[in-house]
Amino acid sequence: MIRNIKIGGITYSISVIKNLQDNDEAVWGYTDYKTAQIYLDEDLSIQKRKQVLIHEALHASMHEAGLDDICNDEKIVNPLGNVLYQLINDNDLTNDY
Repeated sequence: MIRNIKIGGITYSISVIKNLQDNDEAVWGYTDYKTAQIYLDEDLSIQKRKQVLIHEALHASMHEAGLDDICNDEKIVNPLGNVLYQLINDNDLTNDY
């Protein structure tokens, strides 16, 4: 399954991969900024996969915003990704406000 999302004007492809690894280490998600690819582990539940997608999209958003010095800082991305996932998942943001 491959889908796309736009982040900072760049189209990122999303691929769901069995036994996802980054540098020979098992991971739930990975973002390759150079190729504009986001990879998600196939074995995750749908709910967890969506949470990891938001996490990886946050990495990419920070990179596209020029925040390369902190875009891979998990101490920043983990809590913000979790809060954004909850915000998006628990609220209907398609309404006109």
